[in-house]
Amino acid sequence: MSEYSDFPRDFLIRTKKNLDVYSGDCKVTNLINNCLGLIIIPKELLLDNLPDYFFDDNDKTYGISKSNISYERSNNFKLKNVIRHIRNGLAHGRIEQKSANGKISGIRIFDRDTNNSTADNFSIEMTIDEFQSFAIKLSDDFVSKKNHPNIY
Repeated sequence: MSEYSDFPRDFLIRTKKNLDVYSGDCKVTNLINNCLGLIIIPKELLLDNLPDYFFDDNDKTYGISKSNISYERSNNFKLKNVIRHIRNGLAHGRIEQKSANGKISGIRIFDRDTNNSTADNFSIEMTIDEFQSFAIKLSDDFVSKKNHPNIY
């Protein structure tokens, strides 16, 4: 395997390829594992490359809408803020499965003000297809030439 020339971008592209070629029985596990390269690392290193986008109820540009997102004390539906909370939830293992007919049908990712808090301040619920669409669109935006033309 060749070395990384631009770690966050190359890692994200390789992670996306890993997601695309996976054909095993653990689709959801693979998707969550790949969030390290699709969401967590890019959020830490490429967040400023994302567009100024606000979730609303009518636009599903990212495969989800405002109705997927719940806040307790905020109404900040900016993409970058939602990504921050998703990153926190993933990194702290705040993931719950939603099941139907003995299969995982969706997930809930949630965030809290502190590790000691028992009250959620953010949550997002998505079907598995919505979650995958969201992660892929987000990864495309992190490496989009349109969003940061100087990386190519």
